[in-house]
Amino acid sequence: MSSSFNNILYIGPDHKNHRGGIGAVLSIYSKSIAPFNFIPTLSYKNKFYELFFFAGSLLKVVIALLTNWKIKIVHIHGAKEGSIMRKFVIGFIARKIFGKKIIFHIHAGGFDEYFDRGGKFYRYMCRFLVNNSEALVVLSERWNEFFAKNFKVKKLIVIKNPVEHKTVRPVVQAKDSSIVTFLFLGRIADHKGIFDLIDLVIAEQADLRGKCKFLIGGNHEVDRLKKAITDGGIEDMAEYIGWVQHEEKDHYLSSCDYFILPTYEEGMPMTILEAFSFGKPVITTPVGSIPEVVEHNKNGILFNPGDMVQLKRILFEVINDRSGYAAMRNNAMNAAVSYYPESIKQELEKLYSEIA
Repeated sequence: MSSSFNNILYIGPDHKNHRGGIGAVLSIYSKSIAPFNFIPTLSYKNKFYELFFFAGSLLKVVIALLTNWKIKIVHIHGAKEGSIMRKFVIGFIARKIFGKKIIFHIHAGGFDEYFDRGGKFYRYMCRFLVNNSEALVVLSERWNEFFAKNFKVKKLIVIKNPVEHKTVRPVVQAKDSSIVTFLFLGRIADHKGIFDLIDLVIAEQADLRGKCKFLIGGNHEVDRLKKAITDGGIEDMAEYIGWVQHEEKDHYLSSCDYFILPTYEEGMPMTILEAFSFGKPVITTPVGSIPEVVEHNKNGILFNPGDMVQLKRILFEVINDRSGYAAMRNNAMNAAVSYYPESIKQELEKLYSEIA
């Protein structure tokens, strides 16, 4: 039986050495979809390299569409800002030059905000991608009103981000059970709330010391983070662990007690789903699609972005009262089931069959 995936060309950032949520999604796609016809449009090095990389990607797209007659649909994964410009060029080539059907798959939590304050050409590129797509894929139902108001959407469908099913858990070394470990993985920047968290730990270090530890992994403003930790005198409480991937990420997710993401802006964070797959409750904010996944006091705890009074109360509560932890952990693991690749793959196949 011929696979429906023979007819699909996937476009997005490089998933082999990814530095973000889209790459993580595509990495899982690559392991569960066959054949996985994919052309990366972004590789994370420097701006000069990225420009030449994208030029090479355009050539590969043209060659693929010229030579692979099976391709009927170009499934474009995008976000905002520079991603929109790259995907606009790909979408224009695929739709207007080769007459292929396109699917635009939006991952950015702040797509609406950037569209509202974007210039005329930026808005044109967004509208071209959305209005010329046979289907617009989003991460939650919350987008319905925004796209109905600003675009001419042919078909809007919600497809969840997949998370790998870890059938074998890594072996975890025994740790001091009196210390509650919080893990942050993501972009080290203000909009992720990580510096809010560091400021809070610094302010409350006298009462938190000896009771908890914060492990921080990610990229971007690393030097600023390290300086804040050192200047604040919390080197024994907060540790930068680098950009972690693969087995190293599994180790940290397995060995922490809570995953923490005090973010201001999100789509559907892959890291939350990954934490759930390890049965780890999540402390985060109700932004983007997060409230559709994290149920307050069931599989995680929600607080308002930037509300450090709330977060302080939450930290002390989970540190001092662990009576509900086992149930919350079990709920987190159960929540991950509907995000396993098998379920997402079926949704993709259904979508492709409807628009092919």
